[in-house]
Amino acid sequence: MEYLSLKEIISLKNDINIELELLLSNKAAVTKPNSLQWLFFVDCFNVLFNPNSYSKFHSLTNSNKAQLKYEIEDKLRNFYLRPGRKIDFVFRMIHKKELKNIFYDDAESYPNIGEYAVLVRDTSKEVSQNNGLTKKDIKEYIERVITEAVETEFEAYHTLPRIIEDDLLNSWFCASGPAKKEIMHVLLRHKERGWVLTNPMNPSTKRILSIKVKDIEKKEIFVSTTEYWYLRWWDSKKNSYAFPYRETNHQQYVLRKDDGIWKVFETIRPAPRTSIPHRRRYNN
Repeated sequence: MEYLSLKEIISLKNDINIELELLLSNKAAVTKPNSLQWLFFVDCFNVLFNPNSYSKFHSLTNSNKAQLKYEIEDKLRNFYLRPGRKIDFVFRMIHKKELKNIFYDDAESYPNIGEYAVLVRDTSKEVSQNNGLTKKDIKEYIERVITEAVETEFEAYHTLPRIIEDDLLNSWFCASGPAKKEIMHVLLRHKERGWVLTNPMNPSTKRILSIKVKDIEKKEIFVSTTEYWYLRWWDSKKNSYAFPYRETNHQQYVLRKDDGIWKVFETIRPAPRTSIPHRRRYNN
């Protein structure tokens, strides 16, 4: 993956600035243009054309700058994975120590703020659905989708007796897929029973122990995980614990695109070893 040299960036200044303005005005990528991470990004961008420009971020602690950098990376990756218009220039945040692997002798002179810099790649002549993203970028994004889906499923159970809003589940699960239907089936059943996880000192928790993106295909992505779930259901009608679900198991996730975005379509789990299945596979 080749990035533009500083000389090339300056020669394409007008075109690159147009791409920056389109990015910052796109609500799918930048919901709050005046948030710290985007102000930091813009300052790192501006020093490419004016290395002596002032930035308040020079005085920010290294840990705070690193956090802003990771937030920007995450939002850019998510944006470039979404369908939409052809993007002519792709931006990336990088630490100065990585510049030596890209620009070699010119790494020291490449403008940065507190050792963080913006790279630019010209994709105007490329034919690519992933806007310059590598296979590693896609895998990391899919891992995030699985992580967020697990968090959302746990939050849905923890929200009972209120049923979680569709919008939250639909962010990570296909709206009409069996994975979402399974969660809704559990929620409605346990609401009727009066089972909750919100009683005082409830020990319920979950953890992803391992995650591996196995196959990336055009229409589906397959992911395997090892997960630990401990859900100790409290019967609010009887004021006593009704059922403890405690499992460490291997699961398979099938992801499909929903409105052009990769989401969990189906979750394949082994039958629970405990006596009452509550996270069972849903059958239509």
